[in-house]
Amino acid sequence: MFQGMFALFHRALNVDFRLTRTHLFRFLFAVMILFSLMMAHTTSRFMAAAGLVFFTQIIYLNFVFIIMAGISFFATAITEEKEEQTIGLLLMAGVNPISLLLGKSLPRLVSALLLLSVQFPFTLLAITLGGVTFSQVISAYIALAVFLFFLSNLGLICSVVCARSRSASTLVVLSLAFYFFGIPLLKWILLVMVQQGWISAGSIINFYPKLILDWLSQFSVLSQINRILISGFSESPWNMQFWGNLIMGIILFFFACLLFNRFALTEISTSPGRGLIAKKKSHYFSPGRSWSNALIWKDYFFLNGGYGMAVIKLCCYGIALMALCIFVAYLSRSYSREEFALTVFWTMLVVLIIEISLISARVFHVEVQWNTMVSTAMLPQSMSKTAYSKVIGCLLSLVPVCFYLSIGFVLCIDEMLYDLGMVLSEPGFWMMFIEVLFFWHLTALLSTYIKWGALPLAFVLMWVGNMFFFFSASLITLGGGARAIESLYIVFTLAMFVGIVVSHFVIKERLIQLASR
Repeated sequence: MFQGMFALFHRALNVDFRLTRTHLFRFLFAVMILFSLMMAHTTSRFMAAAGLVFFTQIIYLNFVFIIMAGISFFATAITEEKEEQTIGLLLMAGVNPISLLLGKSLPRLVSALLLLSVQFPFTLLAITLGGVTFSQVISAYIALAVFLFFLSNLGLICSVVCARSRSASTLVVLSLAFYFFGIPLLKWILLVMVQQGWISAGSIINFYPKLILDWLSQFSVLSQINRILISGFSESPWNMQFWGNLIMGIILFFFACLLFNRFALTEISTSPGRGLIAKKKSHYFSPGRSWSNALIWKDYFFLNGGYGMAVIKLCCYGIALMALCIFVAYLSRSYSREEFALTVFWTMLVVLIIEISLISARVFHVEVQWNTMVSTAMLPQSMSKTAYSKVIGCLLSLVPVCFYLSIGFVLCIDEMLYDLGMVLSEPGFWMMFIEVLFFWHLTALLSTYIKWGALPLAFVLMWVGNMFFFFSASLITLGGGARAIESLYIVFTLAMFVGIVVSHFVIKERLIQLASR
């Protein structure tokens, strides 16, 4: 029965172990642990629990990578077979659905667990630095491992239900948002209802929901990690979080098996999706006739949704900002225009950075994924103009977020202009600004080389660079060189600026190489 599962499992592990990027990723992870250890050793003379600081950095580093793996690695287990239309062939070869699901998900889970197990001996060095016990280390890694099991099955069921990898990743993000913020949000709503007098504090309507929410909140791995990282932790690792995540993972795999025949066998188009556009030319949201620059028109409408997606973003962002402003006003008991404006501005600035990061990951990836660079390169224009046209078409989708960002800026323009001069004079601001630009270019470059996960990989590389910078800055600080730190800011800023310029030419050559295949 499981012969097909072992065949898929063996093949997936062989392919994974032969890929250069697999070993590169593990090497970068080891480098980050090394930098964290060096920083903890350097600061051990000035703090009593340097081991706890080092252990905290490693655990949260693993937590971030597990989240990224769930979004990009586990969520594509079945969708990549759907996009390549090979599920039918696998079933014709005698692989039953359960074996197929196990054969696609288990190798990814094993690879992730191996990454956890390899770093475990190095994490034990935190005990020698002080502030950490062996039981804390064991409990933390058990909590991360069982959460990894839950997340792999969450990505598996999203991959079964969704037709494309992008939709599956989005569904995983929404599910994780509910996993981490759903229970706290419901508890806060219940607390507000009690404070406003809508329900009595001692009533059954408040008692039992609060009891259930408190019980469900123990399933959160983030709450468990925060409890483990407290000095003096001595609880058993086999707690509610362990059993809850384990049972939820098994249930999710069971539902993935049940829904496989309903969703996984549905045929999908072999061409790129057209997003939220109308098929009829008379519709208001129709793309209509092509613009003078057809690539800008094509990427704006067919890759980013066009006018329909812009209207949806305007409505969703407006509702979210209104709810956020009401929430902030309720907490601070202040309803000034400046606070509302600052809330809108900084929230939309974060959203803008996230949207551009997502755009940089898919602006060239779509051409690589669907092998359309050959036909695109036949246009009577240079590859540079083609690339910049695609970028402009994607950037037009930022109009909704820029609209609300400008509203926030205009409403607090006096305070913004007052602080702008001081901010622009800081070397740290320019380094952070150039670093964000470099991150976007690095993501776009990686998306032309790897099939999935360009954004998480770019994040990992930037994390390594930042750890190296902070380690260098800490050494300079110990040496007492304030002017040397400013020089370090300038050197890193110039290095990233040179990297941005170089990436333009490297991306151009990579696109030409892809077009000549």
